[in-house]
Amino acid sequence: MKKRIEDYLVKLSDSDRKTLASYSDLCDGLNACLGNAYEIVVHSLGKGDRFILRIVNGEYSGRSVDDEHDQLSVQAVEQLDALRKQGDKPVLVNFSLGDGGDVIKSASIGILGDGAKLIGMICLNFHMNAPFSSIIETFSPPGFLSAINSVNHSNDERNYDSTIYETVRNAQTSVMNDPDIPSKFKRKEIIRLLSDMGVFNVKKGVSICAEVLGVTITTIYMHIRNLDTVNGKPSQDE
Repeated sequence: MKKRIEDYLVKLSDSDRKTLASYSDLCDGLNACLGNAYEIVVHSLGKGDRFILRIVNGEYSGRSVDDEHDQLSVQAVEQLDALRKQGDKPVLVNFSLGDGGDVIKSASIGILGDGAKLIGMICLNFHMNAPFSSIIETFSPPGFLSAINSVNHSNDERNYDSTIYETVRNAQTSVMNDPDIPSKFKRKEIIRLLSDMGVFNVKKGVSICAEVLGVTITTIYMHIRNLDTVNGKPSQDE
């Protein structure tokens, strides 16, 4: 007898919901790291929940958070649950063909909640036919990191930090001495300038900037988020 998705739905506790929410955040983090060749989906098995809680790069499959489960999803849940019951790690890795004939390498990882029950899964679908440029772009370091390497010629942590401090202070000095920038916009302009240089894409970039400007890390991220919105990039809440 074929299983139905209803056979696996469970009542979620508050702790279970926090766990699923953390995987939605993980979904965004993985997307930022791995790039847009991956479709990443977080599914919930909570009763009354949407089956798709979060999806990035859904244009590959045409799916959105409003879509229901399909038979392939049910099969994945069934296999993950069987692995869990056997005491094995609920992880599946396989290859498949997409609707357009794309070769897809997929990993489905079960999300366990209270009592080690299966409460959802996160799926990473790597579209191997994606343009190589979209893949390599993710692994290309920002120009600022290359500048650090050319200046330091070593892995000396102090030199690394010093270069970031110097860059932030130079940006601060440049903006503060520019009479054409209104005082109330100067901090925002400093952060925009550093963002364009790629400073926030390197280790310690955000924390050192916050220290030099005398603000919190939260404030830096708020300005970065506002810049992303202006530039048409979706925020993590969307």
